[in-house]
Amino acid sequence: MKKYSVWAPLIGLLAVSFAFVGFQCSSAELTSAKLYMQKSEWDKAEAELEKDVQSDSLDEEGWYYLGIVRGEKKNIEGLLDAFGHALKISNVHEKDIQQVRQHYWVISYNAGSSALQKGRDTASYYPQAVKSFQGAILLEPDSTMSFRGLAYAYLNMSKTDSAIDPLKVLWTREKDQDAAKFLGEIYYEKGHALKQAFEDENGDKIKIAGGLESLKTGMSEGDVTSAIGQPDEKTTQQPPKAKGKRRKASQEQAKVIWVYKTLGLTITFENDTLATKKADFVYNPKIDSTKYKLAVEYFMKGLDILKPASQLYPNDSNIMTILTNCYIGADMTVEAAEAFKLAAEENPDNKDFQYNYGVILLKGNNYAQAIDQFDKTLKIDPKYWNAIYNIGASYVNWGVDMQTGASPNSDPDSLRKAVSSKFAKALPYLEQYSTYKTDDPNIWELLGKVYAYLNEVQKAQNAMQKADSLRQMH
Repeated sequence: MKKYSVWAPLIGLLAVSFAFVGFQCSSAELTSAKLYMQKSEWDKAEAELEKDVQSDSLDEEGWYYLGIVRGEKKNIEGLLDAFGHALKISNVHEKDIQQVRQHYWVISYNAGSSALQKGRDTASYYPQAVKSFQGAILLEPDSTMSFRGLAYAYLNMSKTDSAIDPLKVLWTREKDQDAAKFLGEIYYEKGHALKQAFEDENGDKIKIAGGLESLKTGMSEGDVTSAIGQPDEKTTQQPPKAKGKRRKASQEQAKVIWVYKTLGLTITFENDTLATKKADFVYNPKIDSTKYKLAVEYFMKGLDILKPASQLYPNDSNIMTILTNCYIGADMTVEAAEAFKLAAEENPDNKDFQYNYGVILLKGNNYAQAIDQFDKTLKIDPKYWNAIYNIGASYVNWGVDMQTGASPNSDPDSLRKAVSSKFAKALPYLEQYSTYKTDDPNIWELLGKVYAYLNEVQKAQNAMQKADSLRQMH
């Protein structure tokens, strides 16, 4: 995993001197505390000072020195509490307090930076970095350096939830490029995980619901099975026997009846094609969309940051890629297409804008336009490997859609010829990509399927064997 570090140099300590000035009206506890402080006996000094402010809560000097002592004991919250009490009473030590706060901020920040660097080799240092940066933020909340260190420490610990708040500070205050990228990625990953869980839980129901809507007369038994699965019951109804001359004239064939009990659906096939369908009730898949809605919320959070970030940093391919993924995750391909079309037209020399617009078009099954965009990408960068792959994928998907969407009355030979043409156009791009991703079993499996459809048997077998061997290695 990539390790994130604070690249700013460690800051030199500010010179701070504590003058223990005695006053005639000082309490015995305060006088004792000053003596202990001169000898660096911080526990004893703190005990005396706590007695002092308990007996006189308006002793500004007692609160001030209590803050100093707590700072020496690395109790930042206690330091701030004591200084807060002192400033409420009087501003006599206001400049000194600010100087002391800056002094301990430097100590805390440097300790956090050192621990963060050491964490690259030993992860146990990361919690120390977190604690130090949190202290630095308490001391100087206006310094974004501390927030950056805290965010990176959390990221290195894989505590992405904890990293969100400091990253939001960096984005809000500075429109920090890395903060936008990390936040967008975190929100996308959260949304993607939730959407995947939703699809895993409801995928079959969604498929069946969509399949029911797609049923139409003329579909084959195989098409129906692909759409809604196998029926609960299958029966064959023979036509009535004709007598005499009517026997020869009768051309009636047997009817095949499929019954789906859970769907309340009865389908009748005549001449091997769907003739009638009858629904006894409206099928309710009872899909719980809670996770899907939450996923979309995360995608939208990502878009809220990534859209302006893409304008500020148009050459950051990572930001553009995550932005595209968030659009797709939120099923906002129409909005994404409009945004990326404008960006691609306004930035014709930006390969990432051209590519990402192509991805959106491919997602919307606009294959010809997607291929055109990927071609534009390759004219700018001939080795833009994802564009090379996606041209091949566009042709493959185009061919598959032609096959699955064909009419039952289509001529099989003409259909196969048309699909083969798309697959043949995909082949050189997929082969080129395989020279780049030689260890990816998925590209070899896809190549094997394309080779098989094109009747290149030996190449198909070799590609499939390559895919199998790579999967066994992993």
